[in-house]
Amino acid sequence: MNYFSKYLVIILFLAITLGCSSDEDKNKEPLTITVTNFEPSYGQVKLDWQVSRPNGLIIEDLLVCRSYKNDDTNYSTETVIANLPSNETTFIDKDVPYAKEVTYFIKINYKDERNRSLSFGNLTSEPKKFIRELVTFDRVPFQVLKDPNKADVFHILDKEGVGFLKKYNSIQNKLTDIKAFVNGSLLNNKFQIVNNNEIFLADTKGTIYRINANDYEIITTYSCKITNRLTSFSVLGNFIYYIDKDTWCYYEMSTGTNVNTGMGGYSDYLEPYNSTQLFSLVSYNLSSGLNIFEFSPTTFTCSGCFLKTYNNSNTILKANSTDANIFAWNTSKSKIITSINGCLFNINDFKIEKNLFEITGKRYFQFAYDNQDNLYATVQGEKVIHKFNSNYELIEVIKTKLYPFFPMITSTGLKVIGGYEPISYWSFEYGYNFNFNIKCAIETF
Repeated sequence: MNYFSKYLVIILFLAITLGCSSDEDKNKEPLTITVTNFEPSYGQVKLDWQVSRPNGLIIEDLLVCRSYKNDDTNYSTETVIANLPSNETTFIDKDVPYAKEVTYFIKINYKDERNRSLSFGNLTSEPKKFIRELVTFDRVPFQVLKDPNKADVFHILDKEGVGFLKKYNSIQNKLTDIKAFVNGSLLNNKFQIVNNNEIFLADTKGTIYRINANDYEIITTYSCKITNRLTSFSVLGNFIYYIDKDTWCYYEMSTGTNVNTGMGGYSDYLEPYNSTQLFSLVSYNLSSGLNIFEFSPTTFTCSGCFLKTYNNSNTILKANSTDANIFAWNTSKSKIITSINGCLFNINDFKIEKNLFEITGKRYFQFAYDNQDNLYATVQGEKVIHKFNSNYELIEVIKTKLYPFFPMITSTGLKVIGGYEPISYWSFEYGYNFNFNIKCAIETF
C-alpha cells in the first residue's frame, strides 16, 4: 500500500469515527422545556415556553397544569387545564381561580425511540406562581356596613367562634382592626352605627356593647333586662329601644333605668329613621311589613306609636317581600329594597314600586347603592352582580370569580365579599337559617 492509500484509509477511519461520535452525542441530548414568559393578572394568566426536542423523541402530550390553594396548608389539587399540540409555545388561562396562590407548569409525556429500555417518560417545567394578597373569612359574614365618615372603610360582623367585628380598609385591602366577643352564636345578626362614630352590638341575653368605631375599643357595656330573648334593638338619643321576644322595652343609658312597657310588638330589625322615629322591619308570616314608629318614654301610647305603618294600606304582602337580613337604603333614604325578590318600597306609603325578580327572574342575596343611586345586586347561585340605574333598569351584568354575597362600593370602584361555593337562602324564618359555613374572600377587580 503506497503512502497515498494509507493516508486515504486514515481519513476515512476518522470520518466514520467522528460521525459515529456525533450521532451518539446527538442521541444523548436531553429534552428540555423552559418557561420564557409568565404574565399573571386578575382576568387571565399568559404562559410562553420553549421546547428543545432531539431527533428520535416523540411528544405524546403537552399539558398545561394548574394547582391552587386558599389556606396555609400544603394541600392543593393539580388540574390539567389544556392538552395542546406538541409544537404549541403559548397558552392563556382566562379562568384563573381567585385563590391566594395559583401555580402553573408545563408537563410533557414523551416516547423515546432512541432508548428501547426506557421508551416512555415525562418532563415537568419549573413552576410559576401567581400570589394574591387576599382578605378571607372562614364563613359568610352576617352584616357589612359602610363607615359613614370614611368612604373606603367597612365594618363586618363575623359570628364565627367567639364572634368578631372586623374593619376592612379597601385602599389598603386589609383588615385594620378586629374586636373579639364572648359567644358569637348569641350576637344579634345586625349591629348599628350611631352618631357616625359609635357601633352598638347586642346579644340575645341583653348585653349591648357600645364601641368606638375608630379604634374598636369598648366604651361601655349595658345590661338590659330580658325575660325571653332580645330579637331587635335600636338606639335613639339617650335610649336603647328593644323587643324582648314580643314586648316593647327601653333602657335609659344615662341612668340605667330599664322599663318593660308591657305593650306587645313585633320587629325583626330596628334602626333610627330620624332623630325622633324608628324604622322597623318585620319578616315573619302574616306580620310581614315595614313600619315607622314614633316611640319615646314620654309619648308611649298606642295611638302615638304608629305614626306610619304599611299594614294600614290594607294590602297583603306576598311571601318573601321583606327580609330583615337583606335590605339597603337609597342615598336619600326615601326608598328601601329588601328580600330575595328585590322588592323596592317607597318609604312615604310603603307600597312596592319595583320587584327585581319580575324584571330579571333572579333571586338576590344583598344590595348596595352608590352615590348616583345605581343599585348593585348580588345574584344567588351565580357568579354575577346585576347593576341597575336609578330607574331600576338593568344596565350591566358584572361577572365575578367568586359567588358574590356582599357588594361594597368604594372610592375606587366595586369590591365584593364572595364565596367559593354558592348558597341557597329563601326565607327569613326568624333569621335562624341565615348562617352559611362557606369560605369567603374579598374580591377586588
